[in-house]
Amino acid sequence: MLYTGSRHYLHSLQIYGRVRTGVCVSHQTMTTNITSCPLFSFGVLADVQYADIPNRLNFAKTSMRYYRNSIKLVHQAALTWNQDSCKPSFAVHLGDLIDGFNNREGKANSEKALRDILTEFDKFDGPVHHILGNHDFYNFTRKELWDSRLNTTQLTGKVNVEDTTTSRNPTNPPENECGCSNKLYYKFNPHPDFCFVVLDTYDISGCSHLQQCPRYEEALKILCAVNKNTGYELNSPTGLEGKERRYVLYNGGVGKEQLQWLRNVLEEATRKQQTVFILDHIPIFGATDQCLLWNYEEVLETLGEFDCVAAVLSGHTHTYNYGEDTNGIRHIIFPGIVEATPGTNAFATIDVYSDYCDIRGYGQMPSFTLRYPRWNKTMGKVCTDSTKETSVQATS
Repeated sequence: MLYTGSRHYLHSLQIYGRVRTGVCVSHQTMTTNITSCPLFSFGVLADVQYADIPNRLNFAKTSMRYYRNSIKLVHQAALTWNQDSCKPSFAVHLGDLIDGFNNREGKANSEKALRDILTEFDKFDGPVHHILGNHDFYNFTRKELWDSRLNTTQLTGKVNVEDTTTSRNPTNPPENECGCSNKLYYKFNPHPDFCFVVLDTYDISGCSHLQQCPRYEEALKILCAVNKNTGYELNSPTGLEGKERRYVLYNGGVGKEQLQWLRNVLEEATRKQQTVFILDHIPIFGATDQCLLWNYEEVLETLGEFDCVAAVLSGHTHTYNYGEDTNGIRHIIFPGIVEATPGTNAFATIDVYSDYCDIRGYGQMPSFTLRYPRWNKTMGKVCTDSTKETSVQATS
């Protein structure tokens, strides 16, 4: 049975700094605020991909993954957050909690890996929100994930989480065995002036739905119209060029219903003059071509219609990166825990203020300040860039 313990959980994020792919170079020095406390703080990490297996290269044979080490880094992050003077009120994991290799030994092995890694997250004295990534779907069906602790759409307690619909009852069974009727996208408000939007970037995907599901058929039509590889090789961008390389099986897209919901949320946030942060697994900007959301252009167009959106926080690529789109929205991709070299780490604590936030990075995650550029009630403009960057050590 999939682990469904009662531990509480949740999520959020923010940032700014121009960084080239794979290079931790920030252009905004982190602000040190001694006289005032943040409105709230939270922890962020991505792509733990824990498995009790030896190190091995990634699919492309370009970087090493330290599977057994990743659980140690989660332990380290939890202790660091607990001892922080600005203790995070919650933490967020941006997807891919356990690696797909776990399921090669059967469902029981996946369940054990999940229990083991959640035990380390439980050492953090606060709720943790888990966004779902492709490796989570390699181990469990959408229905199984909905019934597990990785479903944080119903989080209650320190942070207000609102359902995607007013009529949804989480105890109702899904419409089919796949569980695709259960919506894994939602919003929550850790503070009246802030809205956090969780997107399901595997809403339309070949790896997140059962083969008998209509959304699986829809995803395969989209995928195979561009990617002419077959079977497992649909995970490869071989034969594709440029942005077409995003059409691989381990990516996905945001469905039309979710897009309309997103628009409604942003309209409401605009009326309330809230600063909005988007949280997802697959990047919609700033990533390599083969790690982009299938319909990233539609999502970018929707976000660009609203001045309230400050930043998008993503995982998936395992490499830290910064990008700024034509509408001034910043896109931060967090480094993957599973590829953090032993002896370092890759997480952050984010201190949120009314007009900016400080990102305090650990290990491969740099430290910098994000000033909200388009919805700034007090500053009115983005601060000029600097080139200094800092990084701090985690608690061992």
